[in-house]
Amino acid sequence: MNATSIRRAPLHAWHGAALALALFSFFMAALVSRAVFERLPHLEDEIAYLFQARVFARGHVAVPIMQPTRGYWQPFVVDYAPTGLRFSKYPPGWSAALALGEAAGQGWIVNALAAALAVVLVYRLGLEVFSRDVGLIGASLTAFSPAALLLNGTLMAHSVSLACASAFMWAYWRMERANEHQRPAWSWGAACGVLLGLLAITRPSPALALALPFAAWSGARLLRYAWRDGVAAAWRRLAPLLILAVLALGLSRLSNAYNQAVTGNPDLNLYTLVWDYDRIGFGEGYGRSGHTLEKAFRHARFDLSLTAADLFGWQVGEFSADVRDGLLSRASYYPNLGLSFIILPFGVLGALLWGARSARARLARLLIFGVWLAGALGWALLPLRVFPTSLIQDAAFSWLWIIVGLGWILWPSLAVVLLGSRVPQLAWGWLLVALALTIIVVQMTYWIGSQRYSTRYWYEALGAVSLIAALPLAWVVQRGKTARLLGYGALIVVLLASLYTYSQPRISLLHRFNLISPQLIQDVMAQRVDDRPILAIVNGPSTGDSRVRWFTYGALMAATSPFYDGPLSFARDSGGARSAILARFPHHQIVDLDAEGTTIRLRTP
Repeated sequence: MNATSIRRAPLHAWHGAALALALFSFFMAALVSRAVFERLPHLEDEIAYLFQARVFARGHVAVPIMQPTRGYWQPFVVDYAPTGLRFSKYPPGWSAALALGEAAGQGWIVNALAAALAVVLVYRLGLEVFSRDVGLIGASLTAFSPAALLLNGTLMAHSVSLACASAFMWAYWRMERANEHQRPAWSWGAACGVLLGLLAITRPSPALALALPFAAWSGARLLRYAWRDGVAAAWRRLAPLLILAVLALGLSRLSNAYNQAVTGNPDLNLYTLVWDYDRIGFGEGYGRSGHTLEKAFRHARFDLSLTAADLFGWQVGEFSADVRDGLLSRASYYPNLGLSFIILPFGVLGALLWGARSARARLARLLIFGVWLAGALGWALLPLRVFPTSLIQDAAFSWLWIIVGLGWILWPSLAVVLLGSRVPQLAWGWLLVALALTIIVVQMTYWIGSQRYSTRYWYEALGAVSLIAALPLAWVVQRGKTARLLGYGALIVVLLASLYTYSQPRISLLHRFNLISPQLIQDVMAQRVDDRPILAIVNGPSTGDSRVRWFTYGALMAATSPFYDGPLSFARDSGGARSAILARFPHHQIVDLDAEGTTIRLRTP
């Protein structure tokens, strides 16, 4: 069955199933945020996002520094002395979106809505580019992905970023179709520009990774149209792309405007105000002990080992004590064997062979892919196995190798254009593959990986990877009525099995991670004696082996308004700050807590 006949077939059942999956994603995000994370931030990143969201929700960009600064310190919240302002180190996009939920008193709902939207967008893209079955299976894999179920319940930026990336790809497809049918495409170009710009002010690295393959593809198509059809035809296709570029670049400047407002310097990297080494790049000063190509490959391999399990929840092995400990406290190779990647090669082949009606065409595509695959394996294997240590630790060579890798990922898309293929599924299949690979390679320029909240640095590629994985599964269910019933039945069993055997124990591990619990808030509020707001003062050392860790009283940070005008606020006294703190809050009821290391308790009278 081809894509055209599928689109003409009744789609009510598929649309209904996709809507059910979107509702499932929303419900699971609400459940995980409530049952696992208890609607509280558990990572330093979430603390800073929540702080800035509450500032934005009140119509401000920053708040004045409070003295003594150590008494009100929060992780990744900057006290910038030159301007006298407090603000988050992160780009403003996600905090601005989260502010909408915080203004309504339900911050969790923003990611829940984004999760549902992402599922719908993956379905639409798969439906329109490939087939209804590809769309539905891709949406199912996205909705049930353990990484999605985990991140959708947090206060992190990744769910909104995935929705932006998925919406961009769908809008870009619509823009292409409008151009092909000689209809106005500027509105779709504008939508693409807005979505890419929003992604850039939320998570800049994935925005770059998303832009690269589409920019290369667009440039090659323009050259081909100009050569084949003339400048006028190329200009008609260039106009929406110019709108896209102008809007994307213009919106991305909002991060610079935010930097200007809080520091007076639009180009200042706010990350370096917390850790001066927190930068993208290679060499000394990038990362705690310098970043090298060797570390980049090592971190990528660590994270890929976990992604192989976290992507779809397919693995061999149990959640042993060693596995649980590794997920909570280490960042190395995942002990179990993940199997989520096992279907992806078949998806790549499915996209590669789509529309090839002759044996000669299939052989030509396979030969081209074989050349590409050999080069890709060489790029991945040579540095740590062949090159001398001095070379792979050289910053200039590290950048060169990354650029070579990105170029190698992109050239098959250019080859599709230059060879004149009129099969959009072939081109889009590789665009999806290129996005998944590009986001990994771009992230290798950063000095650290991510495992605690899954391999979230690559999360924006989830929709693309799910559609690639859906291609061979859709081929199976399209073999006939019996194959459809058996195929979808097996898929439902596998999805539910992964939900209960992998996702549930994997995500439940993070319940009260970092010892964050609403119980501390409840214990403090239980000390209320009248209508005055409470100031909880955390007493304990800030240095040495017994220093008080931030997460020991992180729940109190989450309960505190950035403006210190709520019913509960916290302050930190590590010695010598008490009198200044008390002078600032003369009308508050004081509740003292004594802390040491990771333990905290109410001070008894």
